[in-house]
Amino acid sequence: MIGKSSYQSGPSKDKRRAGFTLIEVILVAVVITIISGIAFPYFAGSYKGNKLRLSARTISRMARYARSMSIMREKPLTLVLNHETMEVYLGEYQEQTDTSDGELDQDVLKRLGYTDDEGSSETGGIEKEVHKFLPDGLTVKLFEKERTQEDDQYASLYMIRFFPNGQCDWFEMELEDNRGISIRLENDPISGKVKSEFMQ
Repeated sequence: MIGKSSYQSGPSKDKRRAGFTLIEVILVAVVITIISGIAFPYFAGSYKGNKLRLSARTISRMARYARSMSIMREKPLTLVLNHETMEVYLGEYQEQTDTSDGELDQDVLKRLGYTDDEGSSETGGIEKEVHKFLPDGLTVKLFEKERTQEDDQYASLYMIRFFPNGQCDWFEMELEDNRGISIRLENDPISGKVKSEFMQ
């Protein structure tokens, strides 16, 4: 006797549905909208302060480098910020050469009108070993330090000196972008470490 076959010719009950329902699609869209609303202000604020953060990092790294090289060479190094061109550079004082051999120095040539001074800027007597330009749209809102006679001589330059014993001039600086957001930098004159914080 032949038994009944257990094979069913109709559609399987275990077959799973393919695709999403309308409710599932709407639920996912709502979740994405909520997450975007929470995350957007954070990323927007982060982008706004990006130039300031980059500038603070540049100054901090150059200060660290100046301190290390001053200790290693056993010579003072100077970190300079030109607040007109927003150029940051560091180096040693240039050796004063004797011009009695008949060669005219650049200052004499400028006074005689043989060289064009446009586009050039004073260096404060510092040989530029490393230099960078800070991003466009930034200004120095505040700069404080114990001023010396050399600082008074160069009005467009902010100079921080690093010494072979690892110490440096104390300074406090505030950079501001064109949106009015600012970041404050302050160094420790003993360790040379530069701390930064955004201002409210």
